[in-house]
Amino acid sequence: MQTSSHCVQVPIFYNLTQMELFSNLKHKTWPNKWKWMLEVEMLQHSPKLQHLIIHKEIENGIENKDNWEDPKIIPECLSSQLKTCLFKNYRGKMCELQFAEYVMGSSKVLSNMTIHSSIDLNAKYHMLQKLSPCLRGCKLVFE
Repeated sequence: MQTSSHCVQVPIFYNLTQMELFSNLKHKTWPNKWKWMLEVEMLQHSPKLQHLIIHKEIENGIENKDNWEDPKIIPECLSSQLKTCLFKNYRGKMCELQFAEYVMGSSKVLSNMTIHSSIDLNAKYHMLQKLSPCLRGCKLVFE
């Protein structure tokens, strides 16, 4: 599988501490797991990142059943720097949950994970059950 770095050379952002990513891939027919590779690529190239905001474009239609695959290398920012993560437009899709689990499970200093979502209370409860084992002192907030 090729990632975005094979198509576009992503520079290393040595001094970047805050990043806001906007994803507008709703009309692409790529598997869902590939749609997350840009976010992972950006994390790998931002070693001092402390604050991350991800805006996922609202998608309509049937969820692609592709599962998330954890990258083989944990980005340096996750293992030693990332303090806050805000996930906007969360829809409760499996790959979104798996990405949130990856960030929370890989982050050693994450203090706050906030998820903005309009999913119903039962879905939020299910998500809380799935993410609870990843907390490690991290505050999980649903808005």
